[in-house]
Amino acid sequence: MRDWFERNEEIAQLARRQLFFVGGAPRSGTTWLQQLLDAHPDVCSKGEGLFLQQLAVPLEKIMAQRGEVIAGKNQQLFKHTGGYPLPVKDDVEFLMGTAILTALHQQSEGKPYKAIGEKTPENVFFYPRLKALFPKAKFISIARDPRDVLTSAWHFFKKPVPGEDEIKSKLEFIRGALPSMNDGARKMVEFHKANPNDHIFVTYDALRTQPGPYLAQLFRFIGVSDKADIVAECIRKTDFAVQTGGRPAGVEQNGVFHRKGEVGSWKATLNEEMAGVILKDLDWMFPLFGWKV
Repeated sequence: MRDWFERNEEIAQLARRQLFFVGGAPRSGTTWLQQLLDAHPDVCSKGEGLFLQQLAVPLEKIMAQRGEVIAGKNQQLFKHTGGYPLPVKDDVEFLMGTAILTALHQQSEGKPYKAIGEKTPENVFFYPRLKALFPKAKFISIARDPRDVLTSAWHFFKKPVPGEDEIKSKLEFIRGALPSMNDGARKMVEFHKANPNDHIFVTYDALRTQPGPYLAQLFRFIGVSDKADIVAECIRKTDFAVQTGGRPAGVEQNGVFHRKGEVGSWKATLNEEMAGVILKDLDWMFPLFGWKV
C-alpha cells in the first residue's frame, strides 16, 4: 500500500477538478450519454460505480452496527468511564466521499482530465447527497419517452416464457416498473429546481435527432471545449453502427444491450391499453420534455 498521505493528496487534487454525475431511468440512454462524454479528450466518464447501492447503503449498515456494538460495550463494561465515542452521520458521508474520490481517481488512471464523471442510472436518487459531498459537482440527467424506455426494458430484461399471456405479462411488467420510474423522474425535476445552475437535462430524442448542438451544450456545462471537430468525433466514435459492429440504428435485435437505437419504436410493442397505463402515471412528463402523447 502506498503512503496514506500521498494517496490523500492525490484524491484531494482530483476533488478540485470538475466532477460530474450522470443519471436517468435504466434503458433511457444513460450509457450512450456516458460514452459520448467519455469520447472527449479532456473527459473521463465511466460507469457504473454503483455508489448508492453498493457503497452508501452497506456503509450505513456497517456504521450503524458498529455504533450499536460500541454502545453496548459502553453500557456493559465502560459505564464508569464514559466508554468510546459513537460514530455519527458525518462519518458515513466522509468515508463515502473518500471512497467515491478513490474510485474516480482509479478510473482516471492518473491522467490530467479536466472533467471526471460517473454514470449509474440510480444516481438520480443520490443527487442530493452527492451535491452535499461535492458542492461544485455538475449533474446531467437524461430523459426518454417512458413508452420507449419500457419497450426497451421489456425486450432486454424479459425472457420469453412459452405459453404465457404476453399482453398480461407486459401489463404486469409495466405496472411493476412505473412507481420507480415516476419517483426517479420527480427526483430529477426536484433536484433541478433546487440546483438550476449545476444540473442539466437532455433527452434521448434530442441526442438522436440533433446530437451536435446538445452535446456541445453538455461539454460547455462541464467546462471543456465544444469545438465542432471534437463534437463530431465524439458522435462518430459512439455511433450506433460503430457500437454494434455495423448494424445501423433502426434494425432491431432483441436481448442485446444496443437493441434498436430509435425514437418511437414503442408502437410496435405496446398496445393502446399499455400506453394508457403509462400515460396515467407519467403524463406530467410529456409537456415538460416535449414528447407527443
